[in-house]
Amino acid sequence: MTDYSFPLRSTSEFVERVHEAPADAHVRRWVLRDDNLRHYHGVVSLADDPLYLELHWKRDSRSKEQLVGLFRLHLRSLMEAGYVRPESDPATNDEIRLRFYRGERGVICIQVRSDEPALPIGVVDISLD
Repeated sequence: MTDYSFPLRSTSEFVERVHEAPADAHVRRWVLRDDNLRHYHGVVSLADDPLYLELHWKRDSRSKEQLVGLFRLHLRSLMEAGYVRPESDPATNDEIRLRFYRGERGVICIQVRSDEPALPIGVVDISLD
C-alpha cells in the first residue's frame, strides 16, 4: 500500500472523498471487478451533479469486496476536463458515461479510455482476495 491517499487535494474540483453523504442525497453503489477487464462504467445524468458514489473493488464474483471510498463527483468539471464523456449529443441529452479503471499497483482512476488522461481517486490492496 502507499503512504499517500487519493484523490489528491489538488483534484477537489473533480472528486472528493467524503465520510458520509447528505441525508437527502441518492448514493449509488458500484463494484469494480478485475474479471470485468478491470473496469466498471455506467451512464449518469449531469442533473445529478454532484453525484455521490460508493465504490468497491473485488477480484472476481467470489472475492470479498474492498471499499475504495465514498466520493462526491463533480460531473460537469469532470466532463470539461475530459475525464468523462457525453453518452450522446450533449445538445439534446445530459447523460454522460462514467468509467472507473483499476490500473497498476491497485490505483483506481476515472478515465474515458485507456489512451486518455486518468484521474486517480483511490487505491486497493490487490494482494488481498
